Amino acid sequence: MPVTNPTVFLADDEANIVTLLEMELQAEGFTVVTATDGVSALKKLRDTAPPPDLALLDWNMGGITGLEICRRLRETGVSLPVIILTARDEIDDRIAALETGADDFISKPFNVREVLARVKALIRRSTLTNGASTNEFSSNLIEVGPLVLNRTERTCTMNGSALILTVREFDLLDCFMRHPRQALSRGQLIQHVWGDDYFGDENVVDVFVRYLRKKLEETGSERMIQTVRGVGFSLRMNDQ
Repeated sequence: MPVTNPTVFLADDEANIVTLLEMELQAEGFTVVTATDGVSALKKLRDTAPPPDLALLDWNMGGITGLEICRRLRETGVSLPVIILTARDEIDDRIAALETGADDFISKPFNVREVLARVKALIRRSTLTNGASTNEFSSNLIEVGPLVLNRTERTCTMNGSALILTVREFDLLDCFMRHPRQALSRGQLIQHVWGDDYFGDENVVDVFVRYLRKKLEETGSERMIQTVRGVGFSLRMNDQ
């Protein structure tokens, strides 16, 4: 069942952007909590109860940057969906944001409709779990070798140890585990993980694959997600 009145946490040191996005998000039915600097943003994120459904964080806020806030959240195991807003638009900047643990990246100046679409898509994907119906073609528990993924609880273990994954990382691994040994194109992965609301290019898949690989290999496993030249990527074990 869809979440009603989801809460978006919005932090940006540009008052006009906060005012604009707060108004537009509220018009779409969201509850909005705001902050105008990094220090107060981090405190509010820690103190807000219940926690927000998504955070929109400006990269270059004073005190503590949005990127640093995202990093601290991920280091403490918080999987809250995060979208980074920034005037930066170089590929290295996008990679830095995604590798810090952000789920999405929107460059300024932005189109408000695009921001709303990405917010809705990310919240929708992060809440399609508890209470969601499944059929005979969709199992809640998926096992591939030492990997065990619980789609209802949105948890994953590797050799019995918990993996802390962001929303995008979880959905990406879910797609790989439902199609083991199958070569999946970037377009197929984008369709599953980002959906029809995605506006960017396919290179984002490579960034998330690299980050997911790193988390899997930190558990001591071999490289499970392999590049299939000319096609995309595939989840394989050494004996497969």
